[in-house]
Amino acid sequence: MTESNSNKFRQRVDRANRLARYIITIGGYGIIVSIIGILIFLMFQSLPLSFKASVEEIFSYQTSTAASTILLTGVDQYQELVYILDEQGKISFYNILDDSLINSDNFRLDSLEWLLNCDKGVLTREIFAVGTNKGRILTAEVKMLPKFFGNRRVVQSSFTVLDSFDITTDSTSEFNHPELLRFSQNEDGLRYYAWLSHEKQLFLKIYDPYEEQEFIYNLTENLGEEEVDVFSLSENGEIFIIGSKNGELFWFDTSEPENVNLRDNWKASDTPITAIQFLIGDNALVVGDKEGRVILWFQVRDDDGDFRFSEIHHFESHPSAIDQIYKSPRNRNFLTIDDLGNIHLNFSTTSRTQITFRKSDNPIQTGAFSPKSDGIILIDQANRLGLYKLDNEHPETTFKTLFGKVWYEGYEQPEFVWQSTGGSDDFESKLSLIPLIFGTLKGTIYAMLFSLPLAVLAAIYVSQFAPKWLARMVKPTVEIMAALPSVVIGFLAGLYFSPLFEEHLMSVFLFLLFLPIVFIVGIVMWRLVPEKRRMRMPVGWEIIFVIPLILTAFAIVASLSLPVESAVFAGNFKQWLYEVLGLTYDQRNSLVVGFALGFAVIPIIFTISEDALSNVPESLTSASLALGASRWQTVRKVVLPAASGGIFAAVMLGFGRAIGETMIVLMATGNTPIMDMSPFNGFRAMSACIAVEIPEAPVGGTLFRVLFLIAFLLFIFTFIVNSLSAIIGDRLRKKYARF
Repeated sequence: MTESNSNKFRQRVDRANRLARYIITIGGYGIIVSIIGILIFLMFQSLPLSFKASVEEIFSYQTSTAASTILLTGVDQYQELVYILDEQGKISFYNILDDSLINSDNFRLDSLEWLLNCDKGVLTREIFAVGTNKGRILTAEVKMLPKFFGNRRVVQSSFTVLDSFDITTDSTSEFNHPELLRFSQNEDGLRYYAWLSHEKQLFLKIYDPYEEQEFIYNLTENLGEEEVDVFSLSENGEIFIIGSKNGELFWFDTSEPENVNLRDNWKASDTPITAIQFLIGDNALVVGDKEGRVILWFQVRDDDGDFRFSEIHHFESHPSAIDQIYKSPRNRNFLTIDDLGNIHLNFSTTSRTQITFRKSDNPIQTGAFSPKSDGIILIDQANRLGLYKLDNEHPETTFKTLFGKVWYEGYEQPEFVWQSTGGSDDFESKLSLIPLIFGTLKGTIYAMLFSLPLAVLAAIYVSQFAPKWLARMVKPTVEIMAALPSVVIGFLAGLYFSPLFEEHLMSVFLFLLFLPIVFIVGIVMWRLVPEKRRMRMPVGWEIIFVIPLILTAFAIVASLSLPVESAVFAGNFKQWLYEVLGLTYDQRNSLVVGFALGFAVIPIIFTISEDALSNVPESLTSASLALGASRWQTVRKVVLPAASGGIFAAVMLGFGRAIGETMIVLMATGNTPIMDMSPFNGFRAMSACIAVEIPEAPVGGTLFRVLFLIAFLLFIFTFIVNSLSAIIGDRLRKKYARF
């Protein structure tokens, strides 16, 4: 080759090297940038969970009503139209933006008759009852429905009086007017009215408009000497709670209209109770007293099996007596307002007061949440109306609710619970990540218990003891296992192995017991064979004796399974587990997952471990054998320490694969987010939870962002595992580099 051709060749090689270096560098940095980008994206999607609630004033203005008292207000779902009900019985609809009067109507009141009190009785509809100074109670409904004319939306309002009845009596010449009034209408249409007369008599009326039946009770005699201060009806009408001036609460069971009875009473405060309100779902009862304390109660089963209201959550206290409580129609937010006009926004599940604010120098007359709970409307005693934007998208998520025990409604104690959705709109979201983290680790542990000894011992045998022809067959076969899609493994585990394990559960346990025994007996028998005969057999052919041993173990198990189950476990091993050990056997359980997931992890651990063991220099093994060490002593004292870095990396990679596996744990378990290490029940892993929940999660909602937080935690966890694998593996390699 001439010098010119040689220079051209070197130039081409240099260009190829530079090109390869550029491509490899770009690829390497591209992977790093991609990983960082994924991390940032996951953080960006989950970060809003940490945002605090805020209230921003959109506008406020002086209302044009001539009445001195406003009893009720509300706003439509688009926050375009607001209605105001005043003491004169006039209901006015205003355009929020310019305070222009859109429409007005009124109750048909008699001469010198006015409204004394009002109560809204349906959370999702504007149905309310009013009491007059002449002893009448009227029920009415306001509707604000959108109508679309092309691309233009118009909110149309209407007002309808639904019912009216007279509460006057013949025993007095003056009107027996209601000093306090509470109203509720349940989903079946039953209407519940409770009022306190000017004679301090407490009445309850239950009316069925469809059957035209009514039941009226005077509950005063059930209260003894207690003086009624406040009372509240649950929205379903099944619970009636009365608060007294001595801090007593009385619980009346109104679930059967024909049989109302006092169920319980208890001391709730040392000062008069000034406000009580049921939250959405009718399980939680908010109680406010004269000292400004706010306490949440709900029913908990006691030692006798009876439900009793228990004091559960405390919120930030007000500087003066609680005057009003307003509940959100969408979640467990509620407003508490004291008689000085201080307002607190609270959330019951988290037991946290999210915001404290004061928007007026005057006390508040009335207020309400918007139908979507994204706004608050307030009217003070100067008849000044204010509309406020409420930014509180994820009140359910705090560090405590995500990682701590929370006392949820209906539970007997604080617990870790994951239950993201329910069958009704008043469901209380339970978003603890601990059951998911626990389930992920549980599945990983069972998978590693199955795969780790098999994979490492198989790698030791193939690399150090097996003949070359056998190693050339075994290693590619195991590596092919890694190409099997995890969805296929999960499919087989869930639909084939799960019922097979359940049908032959006794046989599985006996096989796990007898297989080691049979192997020990086989080893003893092998050692009894004269050494001369053993030496004549080619190295590695001992594996032939393994097959008869396994078949022997199968034969023993097949012959003993039914007799052992009948004699020891009364003929039913699963029932014995439940009755004696309290363990419930689920068909899709951790044993099945450990077997299936371990099957997917074995190729990773085996391949990397076998490579690490095979790459130990032959000079080390030869020197050890030359010094008189046996083959096993050489493996244990020389080969394993020298390959420990690679074996550790293999184990950690298998561990990381087991943590991040989705389809196997999704299809082979019942996906029940429980915290129990029993191998006979299932679990829910973090990855499987994402796969199950993400199709049903509204974009931008709390569940949607919590799932991204789970993905972020999985990312961090696998990153830590892989980093530890690299660091510790590198240290082990350096430690044994002298070999």
